[in-house]
Amino acid sequence: MKKLAFTFLFAFSLTSVCLTQTKIWQVELTPFFDNTEFAASPVTHDQTMAGTCLNPTIGLAFDSINRIMGGVSLLQELGSKNAIDQCIPIAYYAYEGKPFTFYMGAFPRKFAVEDYPKVFFQDSIAFYRPIMTGLSWKVSKNKNYFDVWLDWTGRQSTTQRETFFMGLNGRLQKDVFYLQHYGDWMHYAKTIDPPIGQFIHDNGLFLTSVGLDLTKKTNLDKLDINAGWLFGLERDRGTTNWLGHNGLMIDATIEYKGIGLKNTFYSGDKQMTFYSEEGNKLYWGDPVYRLNFYNRTDIFIKFFESDRVKTKFVYSLHVSEDRSFNERVFNEQALYVTVDLNNYKPKSDKKYSYLWSQKKN
Repeated sequence: MKKLAFTFLFAFSLTSVCLTQTKIWQVELTPFFDNTEFAASPVTHDQTMAGTCLNPTIGLAFDSINRIMGGVSLLQELGSKNAIDQCIPIAYYAYEGKPFTFYMGAFPRKFAVEDYPKVFFQDSIAFYRPIMTGLSWKVSKNKNYFDVWLDWTGRQSTTQRETFFMGLNGRLQKDVFYLQHYGDWMHYAKTIDPPIGQFIHDNGLFLTSVGLDLTKKTNLDKLDINAGWLFGLERDRGTTNWLGHNGLMIDATIEYKGIGLKNTFYSGDKQMTFYSEEGNKLYWGDPVYRLNFYNRTDIFIKFFESDRVKTKFVYSLHVSEDRSFNERVFNEQALYVTVDLNNYKPKSDKKYSYLWSQKKN
């Protein structure tokens, strides 16, 4: 009888709390098509990634800065016979009160690492690992920010290694000059009762850059260039000491009225020493950085962009070594659409203009 009374009291209290809060919802739809042509590459392969991600969530808002959300992240790959190829739970608490933002639980990965370069997280991570399970804390003001995050990616079992990421990134800007940093660290531990020869891996990657943001000095939508030093530090505790890999990275972006170009250049040591043994279980970055030289040029068109719908086409040229260690140009084509519908985010008053929509004199 006491248990029944307690259960009724708890249910009544929970219902009362829910009725006094604001009900909120969000539905995000992301169709994607990404085709890579890397048939002769010694470090990666050609593939087509295509599908539709659907993230419906509902929640309660306590006020303008606190909310809890729950839902699922669904993936249906084009051509698949399955109705749903992947289903990942979403459940998190969010605090969004300037200058701080804080997320904890299972939340969209883009909340924490959307701006990370592809040497840290390759394109496929956004499609097939869209949810981060951990926390993210960020303090920001204007273009200056500091963010730390944790992503627990593997719960230890007899078949699953214990794995987690820790990350830190930030930016300081004064006028057109800025200093930025990206970093993450993966701990790739053992399984329960591990077999002989299984060892713990530690894998860190850090990129510190200085740059110029000249956007406000021009009529362009974006003009940015930066150069930095990439440092990889890793070890297999059973077979190696610490191994360090250094390289130069230069990144430049120019955009005007929906059309843009982004170029990323790398020259230095080969990264990802243990990729042939552990693959993308240990490394989530683009495997092309296993080469001493790599250049990627993205030519993109934003057909339409608003705070609700974004459509972007990207044609990429990749210059790297082939299987004969000769320089070769590979190509990639991608189309991304994002539709974000919700009843709690304020609508943006930003006006977008496109080169093809200008009136003739």
